[in-house]
Amino acid sequence: MTHRTQLNQAEEHLRRARAQAQGDAHAILDKVADRYRRVRHASPMTKGNREARICTVSVELFGYGPRAEAAEREALRLAPPVDPRLPITRGEYAVKLHTVLSGRSL
Repeated sequence: MTHRTQLNQAEEHLRRARAQAQGDAHAILDKVADRYRRVRHASPMTKGNREARICTVSVELFGYGPRAEAAEREALRLAPPVDPRLPITRGEYAVKLHTVLSGRSL
């Protein structure tokens, strides 16, 4: 009999998949932040650019398939939203991404 605090096999598989998706999402966001810092950092940040860049980097890093899809979903969940009423540059958004990646709150 397993102890109540121990995960069964299915729960353990799900826990590992979530941990992998979170690690993959961090890799995506790190690469996105690096690009925003280096390329056109003074340009305005848009919601569409946020989503497109995360999708593009997900494919670059993980190809197509369940792993890439899970990482992309997690990256979109973790990445701060872009509010068109509050203009922000790509460079400023990169700082926000690094704040999220470091575990600090915005």
